Amino acid sequence: MSDRMLLRNVLIVDDEESCRQMLEKALTVMGYSCEASSDASEAMQELARRSFDLVISDLRMEDTDGVQLMKEAQKIYPSLSFIIMTGFASEYRYEDIIDAGAADYLGKPFELGELKAKLERIEREKRTLNELERANEELKQAYAKLGRTLQETVNALGSAVEMRDPYTAGHQVRVAKLACAIAREMGLSEDLIDGIHVAGLIHDIGKVSVPAEILAKPSKLSELECRIIEQHPRVGYDILKNVEFPWPVAAAVFQHHERIDGSGYPQGLLDAEILLEAKILAVADVVETMASHRPYRPALGIDMALQEISKYRATRYCADAVDACLRLIEKQCFKVEYCDDSEQIEIFI
Repeated sequence: MSDRMLLRNVLIVDDEESCRQMLEKALTVMGYSCEASSDASEAMQELARRSFDLVISDLRMEDTDGVQLMKEAQKIYPSLSFIIMTGFASEYRYEDIIDAGAADYLGKPFELGELKAKLERIEREKRTLNELERANEELKQAYAKLGRTLQETVNALGSAVEMRDPYTAGHQVRVAKLACAIAREMGLSEDLIDGIHVAGLIHDIGKVSVPAEILAKPSKLSELECRIIEQHPRVGYDILKNVEFPWPVAAAVFQHHERIDGSGYPQGLLDAEILLEAKILAVADVVETMASHRPYRPALGIDMALQEISKYRATRYCADAVDACLRLIEKQCFKVEYCDDSEQIEIFI
């Protein structure tokens, strides 16, 4: 046998000594390492003592039949293969034995060539399964690496905005965190929440197109400057639309300033036209923005932010998202911290 064989160690279980000896001799010649037990109890002790790849067990034995032995053993050793053999008609059909977990079945008497063929088939199946498991593990590792790369890219994009708009440093991170908390409070799936998190971290990426002097202007913006600012969701969409995210990130970024009554920008979409992710981001964005300091005004405070979303619940803002946000407040999942005379909302879940 090749050194690459997967069924190297075999346990023979049979209450007939002659059968045990015949099988042990034949399998040893084939290259297997064999041990033998005369009943199920002894077999379980042997399985506990050392590792086996395959058990060839008689069906009818005095203490426990081979199928029951197999079920008991596979609870402890799930990857252990079994061949069940018998020389008598029994209450078990071939299909029953296979369905119970056996890799194969042998009727006594049998030719050694038949046994060898079955062993080779089981070996091939195990090798294929191992290859599939290895490929699956490699795929998982590749997916995890891709996820890390995606996260690093998203973080880099978010940092690009904050370098141009230092007054809102941390805004996207806080919005992402709050939006995820709202989504989780709404009972949404973790996959959808993952997408909201990514969109939240880069929802203002379009501000890279806005002149720095507008972003940092300490006074009220002119009408023209407001129109420039209002294009940042569209610019963000243009930047992200060709990136193959697992979620509709570009669309959520495009829509995060839309309002369900059509009063938002840049498209003036109505309720049914707006992604749920964007509706949640809209609530989180308004709460964080109003609660925090901006270059053109001091922080308005968390109370005023909550008054805003409560006043326009189900008109400008998604009712479910507003309600979830208010419940989080009731659960004291927010705190407000002060730094350099500015007020910033912090979220802890």
